[in-house]
Amino acid sequence: MLPYRLDGLDDYIRHFYDLSSSKIHRLHLPETRGAKVCGSSHGWLILHKGMVTSLLNPITRATISLPPYTAVPSHLGISPYYSPNGVPFFDNWDAHNLAVSPTVNFRVKKAILTSSPLDNGCLVFVHTSGFWEFAFCKIGDERWTVIEFEAPLPSEEDFWDFSYCNGFLYAVHQFGNVTMYNLIDPTKIVLHCGNGIDDMCLVDGVSSDALLISNSRLNYDDDEDGVVQREIEYTVYKFSNDGEPQWIEVTDVGQNVLFFGGDRHALSLSSANLQLPDWGANSLCYDSIKIEQWDQQHDYRSTWRNHYLKLGRLDNGTVVDITGDLGSFQSNGRWEESLWLTPSLI
Repeated sequence: MLPYRLDGLDDYIRHFYDLSSSKIHRLHLPETRGAKVCGSSHGWLILHKGMVTSLLNPITRATISLPPYTAVPSHLGISPYYSPNGVPFFDNWDAHNLAVSPTVNFRVKKAILTSSPLDNGCLVFVHTSGFWEFAFCKIGDERWTVIEFEAPLPSEEDFWDFSYCNGFLYAVHQFGNVTMYNLIDPTKIVLHCGNGIDDMCLVDGVSSDALLISNSRLNYDDDEDGVVQREIEYTVYKFSNDGEPQWIEVTDVGQNVLFFGGDRHALSLSSANLQLPDWGANSLCYDSIKIEQWDQQHDYRSTWRNHYLKLGRLDNGTVVDITGDLGSFQSNGRWEESLWLTPSLI
């Protein structure tokens, strides 16, 4: 799914590039008007608008409502980072004070599903800003369950991204440290394994060890016309908790293809299920961006970006272009790149 602007546009036509047919499809999705897409999972888009998050299947246009954030939530009883002793923290809170106030600047940074939302056991996880940090609900729940509360002041312990794997919620901090949340026996373990990794994104859809993609901006090739070609180097890490916890650089993800999109969005799919025989496995597919009409005297919304999909082999570093220029799209805040989606007819 290619980017679109939220502000000032009443258009509800969204553009999807089909890898199998090499075509761009224009879908009429009025449900997305004025909404931020904060994730995609199992064929569904996760939309956020105001104090409500909902699910949308862009193929069937089926929708699923989730609890409002203003409803009184439950909590797991895990002590927040800024309150070492959890009992006094929750004793001093009235349940209604745990709800998000409509006056708070509340937003959903990222959301994921653990399975198809049509499954009875599907969980929806959100990473938010504005009082809560992480929360989850089951489809059909009337309220959210808060896992972690947002720290009152920014610090080096701020969370950068999260993912769900093997029954644990993995949350990575700004410099690579990891917090593992056990939701069944509500506990959390902080693992100090930071090694200076920056601009990182955890990979969804991983069934074994947690994977992380780090991207380093090598340079900006700026010409006289203001066109900027952004060159980025990607590195994949595997989380190891065998002995001293650490992120280990890997160049082999087996028969999988990793897809890296915008706003900390990445997923892993088996190459056998892609029906793209020329691709092969152990690869990273990503959105390469050329910035057009760069105007440093105005805000980022005056910047237009052209998008190209590329496929890089993790073992030997070779990169091939999958598409030509997919077109020019205006910046949408932090979400500058594409969002990957696996279509579902159910």
